[in-house]
Amino acid sequence: MKTRLSNRFRAMSTGNLKWLCLGLCLTAGFTLSSCDDDEGEGGGGGGTPAQQPPKVADAGIQFPVTQYSEYSSYVETYTYADGRITGGSTPYGTQYSITQNPLTLTSISGSGSETQSLYNIQSNGSGFMTYAQCSYSYSDSTASDYENGSIRWEYDAEGHLLKESASITESSDGPYSWTCTYTWQDGNLMTAEYSYNEDGDVWRTGCTFTYDTSKWSNTGVFPAHMIDISGLEIPILFYSGLLGRTTKNIPTSVTESDYGGDSITWSQTYITTDVDYNDDTSVRYVEMEDEYGSVYTYRFGYDAYPINMPSYSAATAMQKGKAVRAMKKARRTMK
Repeated sequence: MKTRLSNRFRAMSTGNLKWLCLGLCLTAGFTLSSCDDDEGEGGGGGGTPAQQPPKVADAGIQFPVTQYSEYSSYVETYTYADGRITGGSTPYGTQYSITQNPLTLTSISGSGSETQSLYNIQSNGSGFMTYAQCSYSYSDSTASDYENGSIRWEYDAEGHLLKESASITESSDGPYSWTCTYTWQDGNLMTAEYSYNEDGDVWRTGCTFTYDTSKWSNTGVFPAHMIDISGLEIPILFYSGLLGRTTKNIPTSVTESDYGGDSITWSQTYITTDVDYNDDTSVRYVEMEDEYGSVYTYRFGYDAYPINMPSYSAATAMQKGKAVRAMKKARRTMK
């Protein structure tokens, strides 16, 4: 089974040792560039060289997220200066660095064996990424590998992400590509689909979202399934403001499906059971439950309201984390 470049980046951030052994490490940094101003929000790959990230407020993020937790005791941290993101880290030692002039994003694993980068970044007039070259490298005492390629992003007139497309070449296995498409209505994400292509074999997975616009307004967090459907699958990119605006409301449900041709081969629905807010209306957590009764709690921390993680037994936390990562890996890999 072959993992794609985005899986490897995510594996670094989650500390999955099996993926670290199977995957390659990313060496070059991601550099973002902006679109020409006359292209507006919808520039689809053109733009001007990005010198710095946008202010997160320009992406509609009212409260900069300084901590993000997907499960149990796992917490990513993000840092900001003057309203712009400057870097981040994971509890497994992965460091995200964001440098300016030109803008470059680099991720280095805790062991230092893997490096991933976005560079030669371009952005549109709002500072959202429209093009970047990417690279990944891995090496240890017995093996090494390398990937490089490019990624393009498109947005609608309101700054919502419409499309992400990438073309990657791996030193050992050759080329592959992915495309992610998104549809929006009244400021809310309605559908998201990921399509992976290698040697003519195509694999697709998608999500549909529902909302109740009378409740659960969104002051700046991204639905977890929107992040997961992205080919890069990296929360810090969304919370940096580099990938546009989030939804107007918190989804009331998400249905995730895999496809074989035009037929659904696997499907699961997650219902939002609770959304809690801090006193300033920033989102404290979003709780979802699947049809089997499993509960998923996504927590968000801020300078004024750091995450107060409830107590878990070490064994339960480890099992839940492994289960979540295994499920995502199973649906995000291609032969």
